[in-house]
Amino acid sequence: MIKIGINGLGRIGRAILRQTLQSKSFDVVAINDINPDINNIAYLIKYDSTYGKLKQEVSVNRNKIIIKKKRIKYFSENKINLINWKKLKVDYLIDSSGVTKNLYLSKKLKKQVKHVIVTNSPNSKLVDNTMIYGVNDQTYLKSRDFIISSSICDATAIAPVLKAINELYIINNGFVTTLHPWLGYQNLLDGPSKSYAVPGKMIDNYALGRASPNILIPKNTSAIEATYKVLPNLKNKFISNSFRIPTSIVSSADIVLNLAKKPKLNELIKKIKKDYSNIISLNHKALVSSDFIKTNFSCALDLRFFQIKNNYIKFVLWYDNEWGYSSKVLDLIKKINLKNKN
Repeated sequence: MIKIGINGLGRIGRAILRQTLQSKSFDVVAINDINPDINNIAYLIKYDSTYGKLKQEVSVNRNKIIIKKKRIKYFSENKINLINWKKLKVDYLIDSSGVTKNLYLSKKLKKQVKHVIVTNSPNSKLVDNTMIYGVNDQTYLKSRDFIISSSICDATAIAPVLKAINELYIINNGFVTTLHPWLGYQNLLDGPSKSYAVPGKMIDNYALGRASPNILIPKNTSAIEATYKVLPNLKNKFISNSFRIPTSIVSSADIVLNLAKKPKLNELIKKIKKDYSNIISLNHKALVSSDFIKTNFSCALDLRFFQIKNNYIKFVLWYDNEWGYSSKVLDLIKKINLKNKN
């Protein structure tokens, strides 16, 4: 089994942990989070407002979290390098804290773990490679790629579909609008806008400080810039924006593309089934966002809204921005681990 350490047990960290409990490929041996209350951590693992109550029993014994018979060592350090991950026999360290300073500190861990996987899309200078499973994982180079970004949920959902379409028809340009649920750093009531990358820092995007449960908040999105990192041949071809929406889970993307030649839906479906069957699902049912909760796919292409007009296409994607993304982070680690064995 691949031994995993998790730094930062927020929404993504807990989704990854839950998925490893269902897998025979992974063994989470250590968790580090700034929350000093281990009982609160155990409670959050057991009870989840989005994904429900964990079937396994969760308890605490000193500095260990026990899930059924599984014992996970727990630490509460504010810096990723203060843990001896080598002593814990961690193979892959997943940094899901979202804190920028941990990227700098991760460089000190080269002799402790095989790789650090960062679950966001930071400045390319801070990581050795950015990879999305099923899109550009073939670019992995063991000798170079120690700190690896697994990108963000939006790019993980969008990039596979854009790649498939570009391989068939060549994308001239396009427009992307994402609809993304609120995140933990947003406010329940109007207040200042908080940064998640630099804890305690306030940012000047005042709209993000407004009450998230009952409004739509328009904002710029990093989805396309993150997509360019894994599909550089599409760089500067898109205009994009986003809305933060008053729901807790499942994102959507509304995409319009101008192609070099007129597409054929049946041809695209055939390609997706052949080359992306475990990455992109196809939906034709009368579903809504909540129906896509806990999907393991990077995204679902909703065939109900697929429209073709000359060389233009318009379509809608759905994706569980926590569970689906976390699933592909683990798939990426499995693929890297397999390459390391060969």
